[in-house]
Amino acid sequence: MNSIRYSLFPLVVCAASATAQAQTTGTITGRVTNSNGGAVEAVSVGLEGQAKGAITDEQGRFRIRQVAPGQYTLVVSSVGLKTEQQTVTVTAGQAATANFMLAESAAELREVTVQGARTNKFNRPNSVDVAKMPLSNLENPQVYATVGKELLTEQLVFSVDDASRNVPGLQKMWEPTGRSGDGGSFYASRGFVVSSQLRNGVAGGVTSTIDAINLEKLEVIKGPSATLYGSALTSFGGLLNRVTKKP
Repeated sequence: MNSIRYSLFPLVVCAASATAQAQTTGTITGRVTNSNGGAVEAVSVGLEGQAKGAITDEQGRFRIRQVAPGQYTLVVSSVGLKTEQQTVTVTAGQAATANFMLAESAAELREVTVQGARTNKFNRPNSVDVAKMPLSNLENPQVYATVGKELLTEQLVFSVDDASRNVPGLQKMWEPTGRSGDGGSFYASRGFVVSSQLRNGVAGGVTSTIDAINLEKLEVIKGPSATLYGSALTSFGGLLNRVTKKP
């Protein structure tokens, strides 16, 4: 029995405080209509200079609760309608009523301009190694991706396998086999198997995971244009070319 009393005590206290607050504050109610007498929904109704307000419902009605007694200026505004104001006097324990009729407004909203200045700091606008000549990305017909030293440093890349994760369309298949001539890890590109057997555009086969300590950038050419470097070191799926750091 005592436990029931203790559990009901907080409810009684809350109800008493809510009743006391209702007796010391007032309420503002009303309805917003247009020039044709129809209800206006989603109109902003607020007390000027106060952080209290409401939004009209489907019937154009609004209610602002727990308003301290006093005189207020009620401001009603909506897009496409003229803003109206009305002085309201709030009495403790009572509801003040304020109705509005809003006329259409021909005022146009001010133009909003959104500007973006975000740039990709890892972008490489050109490549000398991919086409074997200094061409920009727009001039180069080959499909390729470059993982530069800035991105390698940002991601704390330790191997070519880690760097290859930044190349879209390149999926690692299996780890290095350790056999001579295999070229490290194997990847899938354009439906063919490729491996990193090029270093600075010439043969540079490895038999284990390639450390990125001496890697300046990783360039991946996709598609049969990779045979520009020789069919013995590439495939129709593409190639991985490791560009090393210059002393």
